[in-house]
Parts: sequence; C-alpha cells; structure tokens
Amino acid sequence: MTGGHYLESYEEHVFEPFEEEYGIDIDIALVSDQFDGYSRIQSGQSDADTTLPSANTLHMGASEGVWDTIDTGDLENYDNLLETFKNPIYDPGEEIHGIPTVYGTVGMAYNRDEFGELDSWEACWDEANDGRITMQGTDFLRVFTTALYLDMDPNDIQVDGSYEDGIERIWDSVREQSELINRYWSSGDEHVRMYAQGEAGVGEAWGGRIFGAVNDGHDHLDYVVPREGAYGWSDNWVMVKGLSDERRRTVLTYMDFLLRDDIIVPLTETLGYPPATSATSSAIENLYDYDPSGGERLIFLDPEYHDEHTDEWSQSWEEVQSN
Repeated sequence: MTGGHYLESYEEHVFEPFEEEYGIDIDIALVSDQFDGYSRIQSGQSDADTTLPSANTLHMGASEGVWDTIDTGDLENYDNLLETFKNPIYDPGEEIHGIPTVYGTVGMAYNRDEFGELDSWEACWDEANDGRITMQGTDFLRVFTTALYLDMDPNDIQVDGSYEDGIERIWDSVREQSELINRYWSSGDEHVRMYAQGEAGVGEAWGGRIFGAVNDGHDHLDYVVPREGAYGWSDNWVMVKGLSDERRRTVLTYMDFLLRDDIIVPLTETLGYPPATSATSSAIENLYDYDPSGGERLIFLDPEYHDEHTDEWSQSWEEVQSN
C-alpha cells in the first residue's frame, strides 16, 4: 500500500490490533500508487497476499485474473456492509473480488454565506450563478454529473432508448453550463483554493478536501451529496490469486477483522472517510462524504461502460473546451 496518512492510520487501528489478536506479523511493501502496486503483482515482482485498490484497479485485476474470488460465507461480518457495497458495479460478474472499507464522493461544495443551504445540482446550471460556478475538468465527470443532473443513468445514457440522443443532450447541457463557469479545476489544491478564497461559490468538489478546508478555518463553506446523487469511489481490499490455503485463510480473517465495528469506526474516523459498513459515530456522521441515505445517493462508474466510450467522451470534451 501507499505510505503517509493512510499507512499511519492502518498501522494504529488495524495492523497492530490484528497482530496482537492473532499473533500474525503483517509486512508492508510500499508503492507509489495503486497502479504501481498492481503492476508489480501482475508481473510477479511482488509476494503480496492482499492489497488496497480503488474501483478501477479492482475491476482490472478481477477481469485479468489477478485477484481471487472471495466466498462471502467465510466472512462473519460481511453483512455489516451497506447494500450499496455488496457486489457493486465495479466488481465484474456475479462473484466477489473485493471487500470495500471506506468511500468518498465528488459532490457539491458551496459558499453557505452566499447561497444558504443547497441540495441539488441545479445550482450548478442556474444562470443566476453565472461566474460563480466551478466544475472538475475531466471528460468522464462532465458526462457523469451532467447525466445525474438530467436524471439519466451515467452507466446507461439514453433518451427513449437512444444512446446517441442521450449523449447529445448531455453535451448540449455541458456547453450551456460552460458559459456560466468561472474555471474548470484539475486538482484538489486548486479547487480548495478557489472555494476558500471566494473565486468560486458553488460546484463540484471532493468531500474530504472541503471538510479539511472548513476545519482549517474556512467555515463559510459547506458540502452536500446532492439529492440526484453523486459520483462515488471506494477503497477495496482484494486477495491475490494463487495463495496457499494457509495464507488464503489469513487474508480472509484479516478482511473479516476489518469489517468489525470496533475496528472500522476508529480507522475511518482517523482517515476522514466514512465506512462502507453500517457502523457509525457522531464523528463519522459529521464527515462531508457521509451519505445519510445509507449509500443510496452514491453512484459508481461502470469501468466497462467508461472504457467503451472514453475516446468519444474525450474528443467531445476537447471540442467543448476549444470553443
């Protein structure tokens, strides 16, 4: 796994308690990012038993036979997961390859002093907010959030059964919105700065970063997972294929351990992201990414659908930006 805050949080709240309870030593191999870790495992340059990919790398490894399947009957605590995270769309097929632990969102940040309370993506298309809107400048999110705003399924875009009509309507809406945009942002630091300094008043944001900005004193900001839904992501523990029976049992024990309330609550409180289970606390419920609907507002991207259309969306997004 990667180092930094994530590793420190896991060491304190997961690794050390697991080692103490089961008498098993956990060895950590640091990687620069999940794709680095995946490449090492896939090429046989790692002896890892388990790793922590996001949805895209979970899907890739499951499709390419790098991750083993998980019999959820071997996990006493599997039912602690919210229904949203049981066999989600990014885990291909009927079998389970990943155990989600935490989630986050790309929802809507806004200046509460300026706008009061907001709960809908409509604010990001409202002409009254001309010049006060910012959105993330990536093609798939422009498609994804716009589809939610237009009450379409981002993983099955259509109007009256026609993908062509559906995607045309989405890009028409993106072009209309572009006239109201202050600037499209491309990084966590950039969008926090725009909101904190008042350059933008409403738009897409990463919940964890806005939560941090408010804790740093920018308490004019607020964040919401809009009622239409928002792009959701998750971290998921997977099991590398080809393990011995003993190591396989150990990984399953570790995954089950993670899903315990007494383990996942302090872990997620420290990480600053809500758990994929029903466990909660006042600190968790105050996290900006927390979805009080129990995950019903979280919409995940279908990697296969994205891969099918990514070149086309990229070209259309470039055309919007060039005009």
